[in-house]
Amino acid sequence: MEFKLGLTMFKKLCFICITLISCSLLQAQTNMQNKANLDLVKGALTEMFDQSNASLVDEYYSDDYRQHSPSIKDGKAGLVSAIKGMKNNNVSIKRDIIRTLAEGDLVYIQSRVSFAGGPSKVVVDLFKLNKGKIVEHWDVVQDEIPKAKSVNGNSMLDGLGNANRQVSNQYLENNKQVVKDFIEKGFAGDVKLLDSLFGEEYIQHNPYVPNGKEAVLGFLKNGGFVADIKQIIAQGDLVSVLVEYGRDGDKFHNACADLFSLDTNSKVVEHWDTCMSMPDESEFAHENGMF
Repeated sequence: MEFKLGLTMFKKLCFICITLISCSLLQAQTNMQNKANLDLVKGALTEMFDQSNASLVDEYYSDDYRQHSPSIKDGKAGLVSAIKGMKNNNVSIKRDIIRTLAEGDLVYIQSRVSFAGGPSKVVVDLFKLNKGKIVEHWDVVQDEIPKAKSVNGNSMLDGLGNANRQVSNQYLENNKQVVKDFIEKGFAGDVKLLDSLFGEEYIQHNPYVPNGKEAVLGFLKNGGFVADIKQIIAQGDLVSVLVEYGRDGDKFHNACADLFSLDTNSKVVEHWDTCMSMPDESEFAHENGMF
C-alpha cells in the first residue's frame, strides 16, 4: 500500500521541525550569554577585586555602576577607593567559589572568603549586567559556622543542587513561583501552603536549624513574619532569592540570600542561606540602601 504524505501534514511537520530548531538555537544563545556574564563576573571578583587590581575597573564596570554593599562607596570611584585601601593595608583575599547561577542579566556567586587570613566567611554576591558591564551589585556576608557546631550535621556550603542540569524554561518558572510562595506566603503564616511545597526530604544548611520540614513549620506556630523578595534568579534545579526579612522595629530585621534546590516535581528539598542584620542607615557608605 502506497503511503502519501498530505500537504497539510507536511506543513505541520515542517513547522514542528523549524520550531524545535529555533528553540534549540535560542537555548544555545541563552546558555552562551549566561556563560559570558558568569565569566565576566568571575573576572571582576578574582582578577580585579581579589588581586587588588584597580586598573581593571573600566573593563568590568559600567560608568553608572550602583553599589549596595554597605561599606563601599557608590560607583566605580568607590570600588577603586576600596581596592586601593585594601592594597595599602596589605589585606589579602582568599576566595573559594562554591556555586554560581546565571540567568538573564543576573549572576549569583556563593563563596567561602577569608580576609587577611582571618576566619572564613560565607559571602553571596549578586550582580546585574547590561551590555557586557556590571551595573549593580548586592552582597550578604556571614561568619561561617563550622560543620561540627551545626545542629543538622551539614556545613553551610556542602550539599547537592545542580545549576548545570538542563531543564525547560517552564521548569525554571515553576521553581521560581514555588520559592516565591514558600517565602512570601508560607513565611507570612500560610503553614498549610508551606507544608505542601516541601519534597519528601528537606536538607538544611542553616547551622541553627535541624534537617526536615518540621523545624521550619514549628518556627511558624506562633505566626508568620514579613518576607520581601528583592531579586530572584534560577538555573538548573537551583533558585536563589535576595530577601528582606522583617522591618525596622521588628524582633529581627535581616538581609538574606536564600538558595533552594528543587526536585523534578518542583518541590523544595534543600536549603542554604547567608544572612546578616540590616545595618543602620548611618553605617552605609552610600545612599542606595541594602537592596
